[in-house]
Amino acid sequence: MDVPVESMNILEWLEYSAIGETARQFYPWLEVMHILGFSVLIGCVAIFDLRLLGYYRRLSIADSVRYLLRLARMSFIIVALSGLLLFAAQATLLAVNPAFRFKLLLLAIALLNAVIFHWKFSPSRQVKQLIFVKAIAIISLLAWMGIVICGRFIAYT
Repeated sequence: MDVPVESMNILEWLEYSAIGETARQFYPWLEVMHILGFSVLIGCVAIFDLRLLGYYRRLSIADSVRYLLRLARMSFIIVALSGLLLFAAQATLLAVNPAFRFKLLLLAIALLNAVIFHWKFSPSRQVKQLIFVKAIAIISLLAWMGIVICGRFIAYT
């Protein structure tokens, strides 16, 4: 899929801006931040989703939300900021990279899935063995695993 010329001009501007130049200078450190942030994020999300699927029953859903999701949100901020800077360093290449595009699609699915969960359920409400909750957890696990896999494939596509 081609990128429209107007969009490519914006991407070139971003890539060759001071932000893009600085991001290229600090690229290894940005990657480290991105990977460490993802490690914490995926760990929190996986434990929370597994709790929704019925594992770790001694950990209440409310406690899971209180502790795990707070840490997940903080790590997501690190991942998002480092990811935006990594994108700025190679905007024109990444815009046409199929693995990157699929990663963004999976990210949109994962975030929409989280919004739906928080919209439908409050942490104080005791979540029982609902099919809907299990579906949310499975979609979340698959989406985040796919995001990590696509992230690794970006360098090879």
